[in-house]
Amino acid sequence: MDLIGLTTWSGHPHLFPELQKPTLPMYASVFPVVELDTFFYGLKAPSVTEKWVSEVPVDFHFIVKVPRELTWHTELAAGQTYEQLFANFLTTIEPLIRTQKLAGVLLQFPPSFTLTSATLNYLRFAREHLPKLPIFLELRHRSWYQPDYQQKLVAWLTKLQITIANIDEPDIGEESVPLVPLVTTPQLSFWRFHGRNAVNWAKKGKGTKQGRTLYRYSDAELVELAAQVRPISQQVAKNYLIFNNNSNFDAADNALRFSQLLGLNYQRPGGEQIDLF
Repeated sequence: MDLIGLTTWSGHPHLFPELQKPTLPMYASVFPVVELDTFFYGLKAPSVTEKWVSEVPVDFHFIVKVPRELTWHTELAAGQTYEQLFANFLTTIEPLIRTQKLAGVLLQFPPSFTLTSATLNYLRFAREHLPKLPIFLELRHRSWYQPDYQQKLVAWLTKLQITIANIDEPDIGEESVPLVPLVTTPQLSFWRFHGRNAVNWAKKGKGTKQGRTLYRYSDAELVELAAQVRPISQQVAKNYLIFNNNSNFDAADNALRFSQLLGLNYQRPGGEQIDLF
């Protein structure tokens, strides 16, 4: 089963032009899943996720990023431990777990998270502290994708029951990864489409995040991606596909077109289809 969604529910004015900023219930009337980085920047009370649960259909799902400290984007605060932060995160998302609306938690590591014995051990540590939950893993350094290591990587992640994210992004060398569709868990597959803006992707420093996802996939590129997705869809129970190319609000249009290519045909309320191209 393919399920397509976007990053955040509010930043997509093309979905409901008359309102500019969709609410969660409005977004959930079009897409069945959303990816959120809300807790990447700081944890909230469980009442936040409890409210989310109350606003969506029973079959809607959330993908949530773990706090950035847990994926080595920043140092732990003084006196803080990884164990405690994992526990606090689980408390925050407990309403999603209890109501079976958690598609998975996303561990998105920076390019500095290279293939070493220490990083392999940390993935095992993360699995131990997120017991029984679906884990999606996004790697951003090419060392993980060495041809002679690929089978070992798949076997390792399969053993840990961690779902590798299949990533479409620009090719800028070592600090990027190729799109190599892999299956590490038979129940789940996960894709993130960031766009292919190589110039902005390579930039560093404050203010570059938005520029990296400034990209609109062409129809030919979406057809190409759909051809790569279909064989994986046949191997897993659920196949989550997230469009993150939204700096110029292109993600919703691309995702709706992609839903057509996969035979899902997502539409706006009232059966109106957006003018995609």
